[in-house]
Amino acid sequence: MKKLLVAACILFSSVSAIANDNEDKTVVAKFKVTTNKIGKMANLTFIPTTSEKVTVKILDEKGNVIFQEQILNKEGFSRPYNLSQLEGTEYTIVVKEGKTTYEEKISIGTTELSTTSKNLVATASRIDENRVELKVLQNTVNPVFIIMRDSAGKIVYTSTVTDRVSFVQKFHVRQVSNELSFEVKAGDVVKTIEL
Repeated sequence: MKKLLVAACILFSSVSAIANDNEDKTVVAKFKVTTNKIGKMANLTFIPTTSEKVTVKILDEKGNVIFQEQILNKEGFSRPYNLSQLEGTEYTIVVKEGKTTYEEKISIGTTELSTTSKNLVATASRIDENRVELKVLQNTVNPVFIIMRDSAGKIVYTSTVTDRVSFVQKFHVRQVSNELSFEVKAGDVVKTIEL
């Protein structure tokens, strides 16, 4: 009986290991910006997918970099940014992790408290050398604009998905050079993915 129990445990462990090898290994970073409009404060919370340094930039209304720093924290971080000394009210928070860029526009300086983070998760991966898969997840139905570019920056595909909260699209990319990038936009949130 004891040998039968041991054999069953070994068999279960083998099946479990095989099942884990076939799971989708896509890991998505967590990105959230909250603002206190009265005090002109922005709080960035970021949980990375890798142990690389991430670059945080704050851009003004014209797209000029007004602040930049690099942070190495494998566990994630939450940082306040005091924008009270600046004259503008519209800013963009940009976080670059490896080849993935997370971006969110914020508006501060009015008389209300607000959370401006919108949930948009976009990942892309190569299925094989001729096919790419794009996965998009958001928390409500918003139009999603998709642009695929080749390594020269030339637009090779555009699309708008208007009636889905989440979706998966597969692309045959045999005619496109090896390096691709996707720009996925919903509302004022833009995700850039480089393959």
